[in-house]
Amino acid sequence: MYLIFKHSHLSLMLISVSLLIIRTIAVTVDAQWLQKKWAKILPHAIDTLLILSAIGLMLLIGQYPITDHWLSAKIIGLFGYIMFGTLAIKGQKSVASRIGMLLIALCFIGYMASVAISKNPMPWIS
Repeated sequence: MYLIFKHSHLSLMLISVSLLIIRTIAVTVDAQWLQKKWAKILPHAIDTLLILSAIGLMLLIGQYPITDHWLSAKIIGLFGYIMFGTLAIKGQKSVASRIGMLLIALCFIGYMASVAISKNPMPWIS
């Protein structure tokens, strides 16, 4: 069961990040498909499944935020990813600012990945 949740979580994370990159580029070039209903619903569905898989993993391994600081750090990183990802898509209209916000969001993903691998909220120290 653990491997199913783990691989689902990793796959959904890759899909979520890929969609963020694609949507940021699409909004920058004013792609019309972004107005389609599926384009508005799909990212939310993927992210919901991603969070559910994270909760499933958390319950399976018996580690919880606040008790296990690395999970708290991942949640803080998630808020950064959401904030800067949203700014990349819905923020200012300049290409430079959108790309900048996207790069910051991707840095948060890198941080969360390194925390997950090291199980350390400050992976650059270990």
